[in-house]
Amino acid sequence: MEKYSDKFLNQSGKLKNSILGMEFEFYMKDLSFYKTLELLNQQLTPVKVWGFREYHSDFTPDANNFKIEPDLSGGSNMIELVTGPMDYYDAKFYLIKIIKFIQTYGYTNEKCSIHFNLSFNGDKNLNDLNILKLILNTDEEEIYRYYPSRKNNVYAKTIKKIIPFKEYDFFNIPISVVKNNLRLPNDKYYGINFLNINNDKETQRLEFRYIGGKDFEKNLGQLIYFMERFIINTYESIDALFTSEDTAKLEEFLEDNIGNFKNLSKYDNFIVDFPTIQLQINQDNNYDIVSTYYEKIYSRIFNLIESTQDLKECIINYVIEKQTIEIVDANFRTSATLKNYDLINCQVEGIFEDCYFIGSEIKNSQVSKSKLQHSDADNSKILNCKVEQSELRNCYFMNGYLNGDMYGGVFRSGDLGPYATMDSEVKVVKDNDNFFDTTFDEDDKGGDKEAVKGYGKK
Repeated sequence: MEKYSDKFLNQSGKLKNSILGMEFEFYMKDLSFYKTLELLNQQLTPVKVWGFREYHSDFTPDANNFKIEPDLSGGSNMIELVTGPMDYYDAKFYLIKIIKFIQTYGYTNEKCSIHFNLSFNGDKNLNDLNILKLILNTDEEEIYRYYPSRKNNVYAKTIKKIIPFKEYDFFNIPISVVKNNLRLPNDKYYGINFLNINNDKETQRLEFRYIGGKDFEKNLGQLIYFMERFIINTYESIDALFTSEDTAKLEEFLEDNIGNFKNLSKYDNFIVDFPTIQLQINQDNNYDIVSTYYEKIYSRIFNLIESTQDLKECIINYVIEKQTIEIVDANFRTSATLKNYDLINCQVEGIFEDCYFIGSEIKNSQVSKSKLQHSDADNSKILNCKVEQSELRNCYFMNGYLNGDMYGGVFRSGDLGPYATMDSEVKVVKDNDNFFDTTFDEDDKGGDKEAVKGYGKK
């Protein structure tokens, strides 16, 4: 990494037009939520910091009012501090103050991160962002060198995969067609979250999610460097032409990825590239049968390979009647959201949606709209899921059906089946629950009961 003075010399004009809001996830060493709130108000004055019980409360911070609230998805003791949008110089000032606060009173682990929400003053409008240019000129490998745990992190997925390649072959289709056919994802879990760039000027923003991991607070200069790198890269991509250098980067990306995709279009190539993965059709691995169906399923097979790390020594079975794909006896971690697969006797980590787990072990994951049967989940978010005859350990459970055993963790909401059990370590959230031993203003008859006493109402 180049020194700040060398890297960003004469870039102040770009930096000073930026507007930044920040989100910090961290844990406190020994202090209560209330004491944390008190200290933050002392150290961040004249900004006022407000405390709330509810995660993602409807209080909207501004430049003079920040908030802290429990991030229950990271365990009952994780805290999220959210600032309002500020001009560049104020944001840098409070970034330094907050990071020094975390260094003194808190700590971070692999669940923690810092998010930068970026927009611009004046005529710089994110509606005019050249998204493809920003993607191609974002050096993810530089980021991963300093934050290695964020590589293949399911909450900050690589933005390079947003570039389409399966449908295009730039040798036959003009590069301009590819440039104009980006399909942005509809979820936020990418290194750059693009979901809010087309809002009105007041609410539009880019969210940079790359930075995080254990001890991210210990190198302040590194945090400042990447914050400013994000600003400059974005500034230079607004209302910007696509250069010949950009085109060369795009062509290289397409060539590499189209080649990989096309290579897997033939079953014989799959056998060579993945000798330890057995393909089956209705549990039959006969070569002729698999070959007959391979063209029908290979796109889904490729997506599975692309969305996982080190998938090997397993069975992939296509069930004709249900048109579903079963993954059997696998041990892998996802690098993208895995959707619509049945996982049988697997050991997995990652983000899963609309999946069916049977006899599997799930760790450090987010599972949504899925079913767990005779499976164990540890240290995971279980959202809108049906859990039958399974064990959840130190999990965050919300808006589902629990008919299994829960040990530790947080039960935020949902229905309980006749065979559901919870041990004494499970924190069951109710509207009036207070996780952090904070004191609320009982005399404030008409006010907001979520504001912590001593710091008024929102």
